[in-house]
Amino acid sequence: ARTIAVLTYRGSTTPEIIAAHTQTLQDALVREGLAATGNPSSSRYDPPWTLPFLRRNEIWIPLAEPG
Repeated sequence: ARTIAVLTYRGSTTPEIIAAHTQTLQDALVREGLAATGNPSSSRYDPPWTLPFLRRNEIWIPLAEPG
């Protein structure tokens, strides 16, 4: 088991878009006082023929266990 922070977003997944959403999630972690313990990763859930505005994607960042 592990604890991760997740940001879900819709749309395309170019490197620039992934970087922007990763930064948004990292900023939120800092605001909430949470510590990341690993590298961010991205997940895509729809096939490539899905229209971009319907695609569901996520950025994951592992977190330190509380306490």
